[in-house]
Amino acid sequence: MVRLLRLLPVLLLCACTSLRGRADDLARKGQFVEAAAIYDDLVRQKPWEKELVVARDDLRWKALEQLLGNARRYRLEGRDEDAEVDLLGFLNKRSEWNSQLNGALESSLLEEMGGTHQHLRVLIGDPARKGLALTAEQSLVRKRPLLAHKEMVVIQREMENAVLQSGKDACQRLRTVSSEDTPHWKELVFRYCAHWHEYAPQPPAAPELFGPASFEGDISGLNEAQVNRLREHLTHAFESSPWFAPGATARPDFTLAGRFSTERDSQSVELTAPYTEKVPYTDHEDRTETIEEPYTEVEEYTDDKGEKKKRTVTKTRKYTRTFTVEVTKYRDVARTFEYHALRLSVAHRVSLSSSGVLDARRGPLTAVLQDAFSESGYEHDVSFSDANVYPQHVAFTPPHAWLEQRLAALGAVFSKRLMEHWRESYCSTPALTLEDAARCARAGAELPTPAYRVLSEVLGDDAARVPQLYASE
Repeated sequence: MVRLLRLLPVLLLCACTSLRGRADDLARKGQFVEAAAIYDDLVRQKPWEKELVVARDDLRWKALEQLLGNARRYRLEGRDEDAEVDLLGFLNKRSEWNSQLNGALESSLLEEMGGTHQHLRVLIGDPARKGLALTAEQSLVRKRPLLAHKEMVVIQREMENAVLQSGKDACQRLRTVSSEDTPHWKELVFRYCAHWHEYAPQPPAAPELFGPASFEGDISGLNEAQVNRLREHLTHAFESSPWFAPGATARPDFTLAGRFSTERDSQSVELTAPYTEKVPYTDHEDRTETIEEPYTEVEEYTDDKGEKKKRTVTKTRKYTRTFTVEVTKYRDVARTFEYHALRLSVAHRVSLSSSGVLDARRGPLTAVLQDAFSESGYEHDVSFSDANVYPQHVAFTPPHAWLEQRLAALGAVFSKRLMEHWRESYCSTPALTLEDAARCARAGAELPTPAYRVLSEVLGDDAARVPQLYASE
């Protein structure tokens, strides 16, 4: 632990150096926002290092200059949408970093806000003036992240007021486009006006609509609580569908059928696990040794008196010899370890369906879901560490969560079938009246071309967005 504590400063230094290198490389490539983000991390790690703070602040400034500069350039090129993407980036970063702008950036920002104002007057204001409130609102919603910044509050209020007033004016106009015996058109007008907080009378439920549905039947394998959960999913799907109206008197009856089962199996099996064994064997190696051998030799020398004399001295000579020895070595040999275990398995299967008649002219609507889920594992008490074999005991996942997902899935299938059934019943007529087109729009999905054409005669391009008045309910 002491050693690790001593290493921590070194490790942190290496990490910081590596991060800083990445950040500097990004900055050289002109990716100042990304580089500043890395320096943010570095400053969090070492807030006392002024050099890091200065470098980070410099990168932030360059990032703001780059974002606003790009926005101005795109604006001059007529690429208003691209300009507003970078303007949003600039405002987001300025707010996040709490940056104070100099005179040059303040001036550029004001110019860019002016360009945005002009663009939004065309994008949002023009459709609003033409009575296309839903079209204008769609663009307004898309621009809300930009308009949410405090610098844009004046533009935001102008656009919101223009859209709201357009919706109110359109509501006044649509209230006059009605006739007797057109409950679906009157429902469309009611929803349109309510969307803009305006009043329009709500008509009684059309004869094609139903009140709360009942779901009865037996599903083998489900307990009462699970059947009730299934009814809740199906009820929610039905009451979110175009077939439902709270004030309708007719009550559709749907039958439930299906089965949930669990099968378990246990088999004795023989398993093998590979491992490596080191096996000894005898080998021969050549070795070399150096031998020192003494010998005598007569040599002359001069004594202290200068006389030459002879003496016998012992010297040593060296030579090497090679010899062979036996050695024990080990080789890796692949082995398999065999052992017995129980293979346990469990399989869950579910089959669910709901069926009922909603349109007497057609056959019953049926939603079906079939699915299965299985798990298996081995159980034994064998241990053999060389092959990484240790006792195993199987713990299977309880099926409740999976079954709950399947019940919800049938609700989703039912919801889709309800919408399709409505479209098949009321959106397939080639020639449509205004009432027929409004009834088709109730599906909350994209309008077929004939229905769009009829509604666009009254609503213009807003006709394409009418289904959202139902889908949002």
